[in-house]
Amino acid sequence: MSSSAHSRRRVSLPVFRDPMVPPVRVAGDPQIPCLSCGHCCTYVAVGVNAPTSPRYASDMLWYLYHEHVTVHRDVDGDWSVVFATRCRNLGVDLCCGVYAERPHICRVFDESGCEVNAPDSRDRVFETPTQFLEFLRSWRPKTYARIETTHVPPGLRLAPLASPPTPARSRRTPSSRARRSSAAAKRR
Repeated sequence: MSSSAHSRRRVSLPVFRDPMVPPVRVAGDPQIPCLSCGHCCTYVAVGVNAPTSPRYASDMLWYLYHEHVTVHRDVDGDWSVVFATRCRNLGVDLCCGVYAERPHICRVFDESGCEVNAPDSRDRVFETPTQFLEFLRSWRPKTYARIETTHVPPGLRLAPLASPPTPARSRRTPSSRARRSSAAAKRR
């Protein structure tokens, strides 16, 4: 055997990260460029109505009953349902296969304001119905109460809150009323 048969060339293959799991940017670090991330190409987000009524609140539950679906509430109070699904044009190298003909939504995207480079810790992400129900009960207790028995399965209903003690109301005694009446009569 020749020496070339025994010597094999080692080829370094690039290691690509899974874009479904976004990279974490530490404050003070430079921005993470799109070509090393690709996270924005791993989901579809659609704006939805805020759960301010029983109808919209039960819609949120329905979304969260599905796998790979989350509900987001941003700092401005806008709500969206997010479907985790990789774009079929995203290559393993995190490059777009239709970049020259990409849709308008991709063209206007700005990596400086994305959730990887500019995360806002005030945004809320709900991954389970229970997380959403806990938030709803504290944010809109009347809406929660209206859907609890009709739209929430028994296994998902939250434990009752411990009710705070009701402060005792001060009652006026007949003698204090009588004193006020007699004082008012004297002023006349």
